[in-house]
Amino acid sequence: MSGYSLLILYLRISVEDMDHNGEDKDESNSIVNQRELLRRYVEDTPELGRYQVMELCDDGYSGTSMERPGMEKLLNMAKKGQVGCILVKDFSRFGRDYLTVSDYVDQIFPFMGIRFISINDNYDSAKCNGATSGVEIAFRNVIYGYYSQDLSVKVRSGKRTKAQSGKFMSPFAPIGYQKAPENRNQLVVEPEGAAIVRRIFRMAGEGMSVMQILRVLNRERIPTPSQLKNRHGEFHKWWVGVGDNKVWDGSIVVNILRDERYLGKNVYGKHYRPVVGDYRTKKSSREEWVIVEDCHEAILSREEFMAAQKILREQEGRKRVSFTTYLFSGKIRCADCQYALHRVKTPTPRYYCTTRRRAEDCRCMKGHLKESELAEAVFAAVKVYMEALLDRQELKKKAEDSGRIPVLRKQLAALQGSEKEFQERKARLYEQLADEEISRETFKSRQADLSHRQVEAQADQERLEEELAKLEHLVSSGQMEQQTLENYLGMEELTREMVEAFIDCIYVYDDKSIHIQWRFENGIEE
Repeated sequence: MSGYSLLILYLRISVEDMDHNGEDKDESNSIVNQRELLRRYVEDTPELGRYQVMELCDDGYSGTSMERPGMEKLLNMAKKGQVGCILVKDFSRFGRDYLTVSDYVDQIFPFMGIRFISINDNYDSAKCNGATSGVEIAFRNVIYGYYSQDLSVKVRSGKRTKAQSGKFMSPFAPIGYQKAPENRNQLVVEPEGAAIVRRIFRMAGEGMSVMQILRVLNRERIPTPSQLKNRHGEFHKWWVGVGDNKVWDGSIVVNILRDERYLGKNVYGKHYRPVVGDYRTKKSSREEWVIVEDCHEAILSREEFMAAQKILREQEGRKRVSFTTYLFSGKIRCADCQYALHRVKTPTPRYYCTTRRRAEDCRCMKGHLKESELAEAVFAAVKVYMEALLDRQELKKKAEDSGRIPVLRKQLAALQGSEKEFQERKARLYEQLADEEISRETFKSRQADLSHRQVEAQADQERLEEELAKLEHLVSSGQMEQQTLENYLGMEELTREMVEAFIDCIYVYDDKSIHIQWRFENGIEE
């Protein structure tokens, strides 16, 4: 696409906007309403007709962070000169960090020649005659920032209050249930999933282990919870199997067997998000959960549920053994499914992939791999690897003796100084336009020339930074590696200490060939 050809309609709705007014999403900020508002504005503004329109959307992402798929794509396209104009409903849709938003609106986008329009804020950079967005927008975004924090607290409090009244507040219903079409806070039984849940509890109640249940489900190709949800038009990034194969996993079965919602209870608050805008969660203690009885139709009787819990506790009790660190503990995985290989001690120590026991169509390692054979192969590889590290010591010495590092640092300092000069010259140019000392055509011409020279300088800077980083890494890592080599060069067999010193992970393929991921990868040809 040619430069300055795209009009980007940017839409965003965040986790803070969801369930705000008792609905799935705050209707005033819904994606549908934002899209309708933006497209109507384009239709009513003839001068925007010269652009090719493209829509980017971040659905369910907080405005407190710029790390959103749609936003990252927008900024990457802007850097490539593909964006001519950006249109948003209001500044809070673009972001809730007022410093970042002001930087983009007042400095970055004007330097790139990108027009920015915020409809509800009555802001259009093309009609500001060089003026910045000003104090009004800064204060407006400060309010947005505080609002985001305060809203998050209020939303959590509101959800908890609703959960205490018996309303279902989780985003997805558990397998066996669906959200009622007329009331999204009420669960109703979903027959196909409910039959699967009852069967799992029945097998557990009959004394079958989780592994035995998995074999039955995968052998009969019983649809997983995610597959059932997808059939009903619900999608989520759950881990549901090995590669592209949709298989049942032990954690899924265990979670089902422990889920009290199948008794008709609503359970809320098992996890919480410590930081606003961060999707990482932590577990809450059971005392902090909200548990309400008789909220929806039960799939199981209490007797069926308790029978499965008894078997589950007995099986977990048998599994509790003291952990011993072996030669390859925590360092060996199946190359296909990425699961850790299982170690057995008898008749001789060996490893195998348990995924083959759960799924019949996988491409995981066949049979067993003896620990002694693996140790021999890894030891031979480690010796070659140490020789490569020794060669790198020579490269390190040459790097230190060449004097290249101080030269690179001086060149980078000069380029960084020129970057500041470019920014100052652009700022002066922008002020000249604002004071009507130069025409917009002259402004654009001079700005384009500065931008071209700035891009060239930035490319030189990135090239030098990459070279400097490699040399500095070579020098800084050399001392640690030298000591490690001196400790292990005289060893005659592989030890746990050597594995920990040199190896991040060992991947085993179906033909029992291996790939070693080393701790010190940079600068070494495999």
